[in-house]
Amino acid sequence: MPDFSPDAARDLLTKFKVNDAPLFIVGTFDTGVTVYSQQVRALNLVWAAVESETLAAGNQTPRPEPEKVAVVGAGFAGLTVAAALLAKGVAAEITLFEQRDTLLPLQQGSDSRWLHPRIYDWPRPGSDASVAMLPVLNWMAARASDVVVQVLSRWRHAVRSATINQPRLYCNTRHLQIHESGDRTKRLRIEWVGEERNAEDGTAPKGQANSAIGMSQNFDFVVLAVGFGLERDGAVSYWRNETLGQPALHGSRRTYLVSGQGDGAMIDLLRIRISQYRQDRILDEIFSGRDKLLSTLDSIHHRFDGDQHRTGLFSAFENMSTDSDTKVQFDEACDELRRRLRRDTDAVLRLKVRKLSELFEPETSRISFQNKLLVFLLYKCGGFVPSTHEEGKLIRHHGIAEDLVVRRHGTFRDEQLQDVLSGGLYNAIKTRLNISDIDRPFSQSEKPSWPGGYFDIPGPTKDSVRVGDEARAHWRKEYLPGTTELLATAFCSAIAGFLLRRYPADSGRLRVTLHRAMLFGDEELLQQICDYQGTENARGTVSAAGRTFPATNGTIGLAYRCRRIVRSIKDVNPGDLNQSMLPLKLHEASRNMSQDVGYVLAVPLLEPESDSKHTVPFSVVGVLYIDSTTSGYFISDEDLGVVSAMADAFLAALVRLTITPVERIRNIKLADLADSAKDAEQLPPEVAKSLELIDKIEPPRAPRPLQLNFDYSDFNSARRT
Repeated sequence: MPDFSPDAARDLLTKFKVNDAPLFIVGTFDTGVTVYSQQVRALNLVWAAVESETLAAGNQTPRPEPEKVAVVGAGFAGLTVAAALLAKGVAAEITLFEQRDTLLPLQQGSDSRWLHPRIYDWPRPGSDASVAMLPVLNWMAARASDVVVQVLSRWRHAVRSATINQPRLYCNTRHLQIHESGDRTKRLRIEWVGEERNAEDGTAPKGQANSAIGMSQNFDFVVLAVGFGLERDGAVSYWRNETLGQPALHGSRRTYLVSGQGDGAMIDLLRIRISQYRQDRILDEIFSGRDKLLSTLDSIHHRFDGDQHRTGLFSAFENMSTDSDTKVQFDEACDELRRRLRRDTDAVLRLKVRKLSELFEPETSRISFQNKLLVFLLYKCGGFVPSTHEEGKLIRHHGIAEDLVVRRHGTFRDEQLQDVLSGGLYNAIKTRLNISDIDRPFSQSEKPSWPGGYFDIPGPTKDSVRVGDEARAHWRKEYLPGTTELLATAFCSAIAGFLLRRYPADSGRLRVTLHRAMLFGDEELLQQICDYQGTENARGTVSAAGRTFPATNGTIGLAYRCRRIVRSIKDVNPGDLNQSMLPLKLHEASRNMSQDVGYVLAVPLLEPESDSKHTVPFSVVGVLYIDSTTSGYFISDEDLGVVSAMADAFLAALVRLTITPVERIRNIKLADLADSAKDAEQLPPEVAKSLELIDKIEPPRAPRPLQLNFDYSDFNSARRT
């Protein structure tokens, strides 16, 4: 199980912290950095700071004076830190500093770069999901400029919804210097010259000119989210608009020189040589239907991704072209790529390594798996010429014009840190990096460290048990695709319609809803995927859709664990039923059940059994939940059989939609639920007086493995489901 304890939070915080100073660095020394991974690191930092009580939040006793937090850098990581601090109700005055003229300056107006939250994880499950599924500043795959619009919209909402001090923003900051305060405290002092702006959108306040002011202030918590600095060797920024991916308007064939051996260089090489190239779509377009090849790639990825020191990836790719199981489909993939090669371009790839195979080794390259694979295929198709000759010689030999030279040599990372930090702080970073017994001391995981629903309620986890029932109705929410919610709403309303035909008029409440099983990191959750359907009073003032619960808690957790239909005993006393929720720990996952509820039903929706003897665990797709406050209400076995049959038909229909998707709607597989499946449990004796497991009626079962994650996407998966 994941560790969400304060000790784990303190340990994680050391991955961000610079020695004893209250200075924290987000992702600067990591490799393979993406917008999504930087946002995850930013959220991990806030979780660690709140759970370790380094920052007071929520209902915690505030410090004698409001703490002052500085976030240096208003890109994706910096805004995510600030938005997360606001979401957790951190009792602090937050100030953002941005060197350039506006928020998210690098990606604003960047129309030639495509951002996708997870495609660099390909071929892992969920890597083709178009939505970041982040609890703060969430976004969907699109052009970089469009992602900016999405994130800034959510940032404005975060600022407007803040219940504590509104953040302050300074843009066009110059002379930004961070140094020790010198007042016998551990605080840091920041000097800067900058223009104060509206924190919501970076615009100038009404009636004020953009006149700069010089200031100096002490801060208790300083976050460096400055990225990596300007690119080396006079290279045009990766995020500036250009025409590399567009066909030539003139007839001459152009030869490009791409210099570099990181993901940026590989993407530009692929754009130059492949017609209609886009990072996410290209995988589907080349590998669609080639299941044997995909299976082999899965195995290769698992082998090499699981061991960052393993060598021989180039040879593993080569073997696919000769192995009898994959040769045919490998040749087909190469033929498909050859058809896509542009006829108006040639390319030379200038490398530091002597052999192309070294480009695939962990010691000499940090390229993503999918880019290594695509560059390998492009090489097999003769799509570029690798070279180690010096740049000038290659330019002269191939007659390459200066505007056709693409340099991706990294950034001035260290120089940028040295520019803003005092000598003592900068040397502390360098010293820590050079300590040989610490492996990558500032390395920060791309995996979420926070529990599901964490950013939907202020304060640390230990305080969440103190919130009232009404507050619980709004917490532990995670991203829910609108398409999935719509499908669940239609299904639950149909179930409700069937039950209401015999429901006593003018009686108590009847509610029907559906939960899907999901993994959040290593945590098993059940997420409510539609609001309650049923009688007019079934729904509250705020939609319950999106709420997440530990998969072991409550009646739905019992059905999840036992993999049998769970029903309250006929004519059970509502007080006894309510008491049975205590050993099921419902209060830890949700607000307490209403004292009037006299009937509950939880129906697990199952995947196919692994074998006929039930010896291998199988997964729960979701749990249908029904309750009622009408005295004496009970769903008979006959009606329960109809409900189960309706659920069977619903699951079969969803499988068909998964195999043959509706245009632009896909069921995107996330983490494999079967990997977390455990043996079915028995009914706990302490609830046997109120609840029973139904043996006469089999739970609904999908005809094929299934997940409930239907979402919008503009392309279909390469895998046949």
